[in-house]
Amino acid sequence: MKTNYPIPVRERTLNFPFEYYHYDKTNEFFVVPFHYHEDQQLFRVIKGSVTISANSHLITLNKGDCSVIDAYAVHACQPCSEDTEYESITFNLRDIYDLSMPHYSIIKMVVTHQLVVQTFFTQDSDKVITDVIEDIFRHVHDDDLCTSIRLIGKLTNLFTLIVERNDYILYDNEVAGRFYKHFTKANNVFRYIFDNYTKDITLEDMSKSVELSEKYFCKFFKELTSYRPMEYLNKFRTEVAAIELTTTLDSINEVAKRCGFKDPCYFTKLFKRFVGVSPREYRENHPNLLTYTYNND
Repeated sequence: MKTNYPIPVRERTLNFPFEYYHYDKTNEFFVVPFHYHEDQQLFRVIKGSVTISANSHLITLNKGDCSVIDAYAVHACQPCSEDTEYESITFNLRDIYDLSMPHYSIIKMVVTHQLVVQTFFTQDSDKVITDVIEDIFRHVHDDDLCTSIRLIGKLTNLFTLIVERNDYILYDNEVAGRFYKHFTKANNVFRYIFDNYTKDITLEDMSKSVELSEKYFCKFFKELTSYRPMEYLNKFRTEVAAIELTTTLDSINEVAKRCGFKDPCYFTKLFKRFVGVSPREYRENHPNLLTYTYNND
């Protein structure tokens, strides 16, 4: 099964290392399904509200709120109403900065996942950050000789402010202990789950993705996400199902099966646990945003 993904409004070029996306109800990709990519990504809500899931984090952002998505993080965006409007910019830090230069050491730590930036920023609590991100989006449409260097300067300012405000987690030997090298590969686990959640994967399968024994993997994963591995797997499956319930006309049982649940009753039980309502209630209470299409390979 293959999923279509958004097409940029402004594409990346040799002289412009960014891609800009805009999402509204007239856009074929109003809902962004779960996926990952090698770029970092900024999201900003222009109007309404958007629920964004990124790895083990889930939050609803309102007008003016922003999100910073790490490279290879598994993420999805679901508008909360048909009048929602939001935008995003993708970029690759390896292409923008010379990571061999010592003054870009913080950027290099972001790229190597030693320094993990906070994912969500709200206007109420983080206005200094959301203002900088808004400024980046304001200038992404510029078309002059200084556009790229202007945006790179604003991006550098963004990461500087994030570090100055301690809006990050630093995975070093002191913090992560014996799991240090595995924390820097945490996205491997989430990517493995995304690539295989429709299958009957086991604890052993997941532990191999970060080269840990099952015993130590369980401890590592619980410290990373606060969930047990199989618990998180089922939580992720229900999050995928929640999007499908509002973007397809398939039956609840078909959605459950496609998301890796063999037993519809067990799916309903877990969906109520993680989402708070039954799949049927969820579908009835959310508008159908049938705006992207699954194609069978």
